[in-house]
Amino acid sequence: EGSETNIPHPRNRILFGAPGTGKSYVLKQQAEEYFYPENVERVTFHPEYSYFDFVGSYKPKMEGKGEEERIKYRFVPGPFIRILKAAMAHPEQKYLLVIEEINRARVAAVFGDIFQLLDRDEDGVSEYGISPSEELKAHLEMEDTDKLQIPANLYIWATMNSADQGVYPMDTAFKRRWNFEYR
Repeated sequence: EGSETNIPHPRNRILFGAPGTGKSYVLKQQAEEYFYPENVERVTFHPEYSYFDFVGSYKPKMEGKGEEERIKYRFVPGPFIRILKAAMAHPEQKYLLVIEEINRARVAAVFGDIFQLLDRDEDGVSEYGISPSEELKAHLEMEDTDKLQIPANLYIWATMNSADQGVYPMDTAFKRRWNFEYR
């Protein structure tokens, strides 16, 4: 039960098909079967969704009281960085990021340099690491390495409607990093 179970599905997968064919339902059932509920992060892409929403960005926060109150900028992680940080901190558990409607946003722009991390080796680890910003390294508490990689215990599953209007095409370089399953 939960993340102790071996997962018979690819780490990067997209369920695609017409609307209403049960793609989200299947992913929800499988998430409940293979992952602890607290180890699942869910996000829905839309046309305005950006890299800063997905990965994170600096946002203003009010700090202090009275005369000392000031605006400070703090790094606020997006769903990808939240689940990545948890997976890095607990390699003995499995984590899942579910992306609903992956083709409703411009995925190459949303993923940015993270896109390169989707290439995984036979062990499930990113084949090519990227150099994260100093702020991101600090947030992820990366001291021992300067290359960011997706660990083997992090799965990314998505849904994609193939018949809808208003969706963005995915380029071949992005598509080849995913296992597509028709539903």
